Amino acid sequence: MIAEDSKGISIEIMGKQHQFNCSAEQAEDLNQAANSLAVMCEDIKKKNGMANSERALLVASINLSYSLLIANNKLERYQHGQDALISTLKSALYQSEPLSISDQ
Repeated sequence: MIAEDSKGISIEIMGKQHQFNCSAEQAEDLNQAANSLAVMCEDIKKKNGMANSERALLVASINLSYSLLIANNKLERYQHGQDALISTLKSALYQSEPLSISDQ
């Protein structure tokens, strides 16, 4: 749930209200992120039989951090692959002989 005010937004996660400052453009994304986190925490609590909401938030935080790390590593590998491809293409272009066009 989201409520906008002059200081930012108020988001409910696991039954508690939390205030965040953000721009109007960021409000909807922050709301989606909070809803995703709330669902993740509830799933963790149900799957692991946790009663402690703080523990569920900690597990969710670690899971999200791990997912972000994996995504960043994949992105970095992709970028290195793209850089290598660009370098290979540049090298091939510079080493190729110029085309000769002749009128016949």
